Amino acid sequence: LASSRFAGNVSKRSVVFTSSSPSSSSPLSSLLLSSSWKATASTVAPSTLFPTSQRFSSSTSSPTPTTNKVVAPPMVYIAGEEMTHYAMNIIVDQWVKPYFDTSQWQYFDLSCKSRDETNDQVLMDAVEAGKVVGAIFKEPTITPSALQVKEMGLSKSFGSPNGAMRRGWNGITISRDTIHIDGIELGYKNRVLFERHAVGGEYSAGWNTVGKGTLITNYIPDDGSDPIIVDKRDLTDDHNVAVIYHNPYDNIKDLAYYFFDRCLESNVTPYIVTKKTVFKWQEGFWETMKDIFDKEYKEQFTKAGLLERSGGE
Repeated sequence: LASSRFAGNVSKRSVVFTSSSPSSSSPLSSLLLSSSWKATASTVAPSTLFPTSQRFSSSTSSPTPTTNKVVAPPMVYIAGEEMTHYAMNIIVDQWVKPYFDTSQWQYFDLSCKSRDETNDQVLMDAVEAGKVVGAIFKEPTITPSALQVKEMGLSKSFGSPNGAMRRGWNGITISRDTIHIDGIELGYKNRVLFERHAVGGEYSAGWNTVGKGTLITNYIPDDGSDPIIVDKRDLTDDHNVAVIYHNPYDNIKDLAYYFFDRCLESNVTPYIVTKKTVFKWQEGFWETMKDIFDKEYKEQFTKAGLLERSGGE
C-alpha cells in the first residue's frame, strides 16, 4: 500500500485527503487516501458518481447537525481513468459519502474525452482551482498514444497533465509513502518515505526529430550579457531525436526542509540519492541538500538515533 502526495508552494504540505470519522468504528478512522502520479491506459468512461458539470467549494470539518456527517475539508478532486478511477468510485461511494459531506468539493474530470471536448480548458480550470484551495486529490490520468487517440476518437493527443500541474503550482516534490493500517501486516514495520524533485526535467522538455547536422543549445541571459553555448554536438545518424530540458534549482532548499522535517516527524533515516558521478549537473542538488542537513538537521537526527544505520552521516 502506498500513497502519493504533491507538495509545492500552493500548500506547504499538500496532504490531499486526510480524515477522522465521526465514529471510531468507521472504516476511515485510520485511512489516508492520496493520489498516484502515474499514467495508465484505458477507454473507461468518466464516473457518473460526480457529474462532470458538478462543481464544489471548500468548507470546514465539523459535523453537520442534521446528518451527523463530518464536512469534508477544502479539496480539489481530479478524476482520471482506468482501474484507479473505478476503485475510487467504490471508495468514495462506500467509505466517504456515508461519513462525510462532500457537497463542497471542487471536481474536475480529466479523462481524455473531457480534455478533448473542452480543448483542455478543464485542465487549466483544475490548476487554477488548485492554486486557490491548496489541497488536491488526483487519480491517475492518461497521456494518450497515437493509437489511443484513434481508438478514443480524440481530436489530438494532449500532453501529460502532471507537468502542467506542477508548473502551475510551483511544485517541489512528489511524495510517495507507504500506508500502515491497523490489522494489515506488511513485510516491514517502519514507514518508508520517498521524495522526488518534481520540477523541470523531461516533463517540460522540448524536442524535435532531426537528421544529420550540428545541434547547438544557446543560453541568452536576461541581464543583457553575451549569450553562451551550453552544448554543441555533431549528429552523424540520419534519424535523431533532440531533447532539451533544464532542472530549476531555486526550490531545492524548500525541498530539503520539507524532506528532512518529514523524516524527523516519522523517525526515518534520510537518504539522498543522485547519480552525480555520471550526471555532473546533479552535484549542485547534492551540495544544497547536504549543506542544509549538516547545518540545521544533523544534530537533531543524531540525538534521535536516526544516523546510526548510516554511519553518522
